[in-house]
Amino acid sequence: MNIQDYFNKINECCQGIFHETLLDTSSFGKVHHLSACIFEFSENLEDIHEINLLKAVSSQIEASALSLALGIYRQAFSSLRLALELGLGTVYFSLFKLEHNEWLRGNNDIKWSKLIDSKNGVLSNRLTNAFFPDLNDYVTEYNDKAESVYRKLSEFVHGNYETWEKSGLVISKNEELICRYFRHLESVKEVLLFSLCCRYIKTFLPEQLETMQFISEDLGHIEPIRLLLGGPKEK
Repeated sequence: MNIQDYFNKINECCQGIFHETLLDTSSFGKVHHLSACIFEFSENLEDIHEINLLKAVSSQIEASALSLALGIYRQAFSSLRLALELGLGTVYFSLFKLEHNEWLRGNNDIKWSKLIDSKNGVLSNRLTNAFFPDLNDYVTEYNDKAESVYRKLSEFVHGNYETWEKSGLVISKNEELICRYFRHLESVKEVLLFSLCCRYIKTFLPEQLETMQFISEDLGHIEPIRLLLGGPKEK
């Protein structure tokens, strides 16, 4: 078999998985929803570099879903982890502009340990005290959730033995990994949207918030956010 035939055979296999996996339109709709939410959030920011970072997050979420649909599961989890990292990195760099500019020039890296530092990170009371104090009681829960889903996604990036066993060495549809992906996607969505709201939501004008209906839909169960958007107080 020549190299062209070899890769055509792989493509045929991936396309078969693609058409079968996409029958779950509801789950893939959730991916597109999150990607669209992040993109819409970016359009309400002012700093061009933060805007571009969030657009990259949106793109990575779509890329992860495409890999999933094609049966390329390791890349799907890796892209989802990158989306989480870049999303929290956007918030972090909005706070630490020196490090952001160093990163833009290739002289610094996004360090996960800094992003989730309980005292100075993206999901810390230091941030909520500065931008949204009413969320102080919620931030530890979301920091723990971020750490947990990042660790699970990292298993596929680092090549843990269990991930090779589950994903296999031959491209084929794997229902267990598909279900796992969508569970992790839900956690990533919760962490990203909560983090962005902690940092930015109080900087938006009322007319901006009116166009961002997804905030009340996805985070309306959090009372301080619901009240800010004009929702009812819990009885």
